[in-house]
Amino acid sequence: MTVTATLIVRDEEHTLPICLDSLSGAVDEIVVVDTGSRDATRQVAKRYTSQVYDFTWVKDFAAARQFALDQAKTDWVTWVDADDVVLGAGAISELAANAPVDVGAIYWPYITARDRYDNPTCQFWRERLVRNDGSYHWEGRVHEVLTTSRDWKTMNSSQVVVEHRPPPGEASHSRRNLEILEAEYAESGKNPAPRLLFYLGREYAVNGQPEQALQIFAEYRQRASWGDERYQAMLQEAEIQLVLGEDEQAIDTLFQTLKMCPHWPDAYFALARAYYYRRDWHKVVHWTEIGRAMPWPETLLFTNPMDYRFNWMIYYTNALFYLNEVQAALEWTDRALTICPGDSMHRQNLAFFRESVSGR
Repeated sequence: MTVTATLIVRDEEHTLPICLDSLSGAVDEIVVVDTGSRDATRQVAKRYTSQVYDFTWVKDFAAARQFALDQAKTDWVTWVDADDVVLGAGAISELAANAPVDVGAIYWPYITARDRYDNPTCQFWRERLVRNDGSYHWEGRVHEVLTTSRDWKTMNSSQVVVEHRPPPGEASHSRRNLEILEAEYAESGKNPAPRLLFYLGREYAVNGQPEQALQIFAEYRQRASWGDERYQAMLQEAEIQLVLGEDEQAIDTLFQTLKMCPHWPDAYFALARAYYYRRDWHKVVHWTEIGRAMPWPETLLFTNPMDYRFNWMIYYTNALFYLNEVQAALEWTDRALTICPGDSMHRQNLAFFRESVSGR
């Protein structure tokens, strides 16, 4: 089985060599599609492949990626961005060769962010290796996704991991993404796709437009068909409501959310946070301890592993302290600092809790 790696690029001269080095020798061909670079991106790409094409940017990532996919001549196709690094790329050909005959797409983990202690803070599964049988097509002008017209099965493999490593200080693309989504939404008329609404609501939230985000999420709820996505949308709604000071609505939204996936921890931790700001320490501890007992969610959507490992600890330890369980608060603070040794809030609490314990 042969494999093509496809990329769409623009002004990526600094990151592209690292990306292509990670793929070099692991695939049979590389297709690079340039959407209007003004730097040496094309020259860099030609050091790795003769298949460098131009594509006029039309504010549509799916269109550009589809053009790249259409150039592939192999049995399978993988795709990455120019500021990604492929870890374990040597396993790509083996995965393609050994895929069951009814599997059309293989998902790999995608790590998009880490904190300063190297803990992943955003990761999810993405459809990275697909059969080049003509059935797969890119959809979505931004936050695009590969879909198929055939009834292919999928499988997950962590043999290969893609990690996003943008250059330091890279500007956020949120405003660009919002403009593209707004245009797509305006053209959709009365029938916007749920996926479009989901990402439009998220981009409004990121861009500091909470009221618009809530309005879009309300529309999304009427059209949502994927339970995992709906769960995350409602968590986002509750977060916005808390920021707006609408804690009653937030708590109501979270209770609706946890009923959807009672075995996932996210809504429980969010309830603990909501009650923390109400200084209801017993409920903070109650909801945190339920969340801690839950397994991490099994979903294709993005998750923050630190939400399950660490982020809840500051609310939990403070609540324990206010409930006069100072020794437990100290022990949990020690655990938190093994994960993020320099965290300022936990370090401050460590000294305070130690003094409180020794003074008893």
